[in-house]
Amino acid sequence: MTLTNAHTHLELGWLADLCPDETGRDFLPWMLDLNERRRKMAAMACFVETKFREAANAGIAALQAAGVTHVADVSASGSSIHPLLESDLQGVVYVEVAAQFAEQADRTLAMARYVIHEARPQERSSMRIGLAFHAPYAVHPALWKKGLAYAREEDLPVCIHIAESQAEYDWLKSDSGPLAGYFREMGIGLSSPRKSPVEYLEDLGALDLQPLLIHAIQVDEADVQRIQASGSRVVHCPRSSLRLHTGRMPLERYQKYEVPVYLGTESLACAPSLDVREEIEAGTALHNGQFTAESLHQLLEQPL
Repeated sequence: MTLTNAHTHLELGWLADLCPDETGRDFLPWMLDLNERRRKMAAMACFVETKFREAANAGIAALQAAGVTHVADVSASGSSIHPLLESDLQGVVYVEVAAQFAEQADRTLAMARYVIHEARPQERSSMRIGLAFHAPYAVHPALWKKGLAYAREEDLPVCIHIAESQAEYDWLKSDSGPLAGYFREMGIGLSSPRKSPVEYLEDLGALDLQPLLIHAIQVDEADVQRIQASGSRVVHCPRSSLRLHTGRMPLERYQKYEVPVYLGTESLACAPSLDVREEIEAGTALHNGQFTAESLHQLLEQPL
């Protein structure tokens, strides 16, 4: 029997104390706190590597205890790659890149290339290694261009966090909202493309690689049509959506256009467990009874 958790960040298990309670927390301050914690720890490389590896091993054990057979994991450090390759799980582990300044693009991609190159000899047909782009607000156009070219050259599976929050949408579409204000305050020189998040991916050529799109909440019908036309897939993380106040994925639109939808748990920094079956109860609440537990459970039974 197939049971798929299509989005995890196993290495972030050590940041479980950041997980909001049932009342939730707005996405942007949560994200900034998460990034600050990671930044402060970056100087303690050996400690962080140990923490990440321990979290990855614990996460794999939790996935297996929940009966998961397929997983899509995103790793900024590469710490989960070998534990996943050595496990009996199937799926993809994506090495994540992010850089908000042009001068960071080459170094960021070079590090990811090194991690991927070192691990690919151990890649197996049932557990592949891919490339993840964090999100448009964290990826400079220079990194998009070079990273997408690299993914094409190496035939890497691609994963992208996209259209998760209203703050992301407002900045991308109209250079407005709290994320736009934060960028100006911090001197981050990313320019708003003045397009919807999905339209931006289409114009970059990212959708041509049929990426696994994480969250994809802030979308209209034209965006869903773009996703469908590209052959891309999306991942729904209901508990993360509820706890980070990011909104309701228009699941009915995806079903209308027959876009494949998976369920994922996100990280323990925003969901209380890695048991993807627990997304079903949250999903039925999030969708106000529009979808039954049975219909949501069917999303778990698709291999990646």
